[in-house]
Amino acid sequence: MKRLFVTGGTGFIGARFVPLALEAGYSVRVLTRNVQAVERWRSAGAVPVQGDLLTPGPWQEEAAASEAVVHLAQPLTFGARVTHQRAEAYQQQRLRMDSLLLESLKPGSVRRVLYVAGTSYYGDQGRALVTEEATPRPSGWGPYIAPAIEALPGYLARGLPLVEAYPGSVYGLGSWFEEYALVPLKKGKPLYGLKETQTHQMSFIHVDDCARSLLHLLEHGAVGQRYFVVDDAPATFAELSQLAADAMRVTYRKRFLPHWLAWLALGPVVTDSLTAEARLSNARLRATGLQLRYPTPREGVPALVQQWLERQAQTR
Repeated sequence: MKRLFVTGGTGFIGARFVPLALEAGYSVRVLTRNVQAVERWRSAGAVPVQGDLLTPGPWQEEAAASEAVVHLAQPLTFGARVTHQRAEAYQQQRLRMDSLLLESLKPGSVRRVLYVAGTSYYGDQGRALVTEEATPRPSGWGPYIAPAIEALPGYLARGLPLVEAYPGSVYGLGSWFEEYALVPLKKGKPLYGLKETQTHQMSFIHVDDCARSLLHLLEHGAVGQRYFVVDDAPATFAELSQLAADAMRVTYRKRFLPHWLAWLALGPVVTDSLTAEARLSNARLRATGLQLRYPTPREGVPALVQQWLERQAQTR
């Protein structure tokens, strides 16, 4: 069994990734600050490691002793209006997290490090389908994760076997799509968006396929390479919402917010991310031999709706 150290295992994607890694035969160490999560991970078959990525500690020895590392953790990005000042604090925290983790690893003993970033680093790419070789135009959170990403070549030069993964907009149970689409649709409420972005397409991926892709890249990704973790078909938020409404058999109604109101309510960082358009190719990911379970939102969104409705029925 390979020894695997995971940061961000309690997060949205990590909570799906860790069970897959256990099923694949990895001996998984999960870093957690949450005392309550310790017993949960232990009962699931993982080894909980208590610690905080922002604070040096014994967890660094656990990371250094592992054959593989998956770095999913990032500072919190939600819960309040996002100002530039708040985003700059996020930037500094992310740099510190990366430094404490990556500096603790030993080239030659760690065999693979999967670094999970975000496609906001590539920003607004317009209407063309682009590959990982496209020139980044960071938008939204992109300018604040750029320093961390641009530090990675230094770690590669030091001998760390880094593979970079860039998930698109990930949807699934517990995601933004549940909060901003499924819940209001079920209640018969309209969905809100920006008028100027109604035809903007983005690249999506179901959370289960995202977790499967990360495990696949851990084993088959090429060191020094970047991979977009997205499905086959870029789409608009309206198209995903219509698919969800059809699966629920409800009417999809939409309303548009003026740009200035979104800026006031959400802050400049989130508003900037909402106005970006990026159609990303998954050809490099596909070339590794991965087969997606939900290759387009036409398969993924109805499956999510069914899962969500079943969970709603169980909690009544």
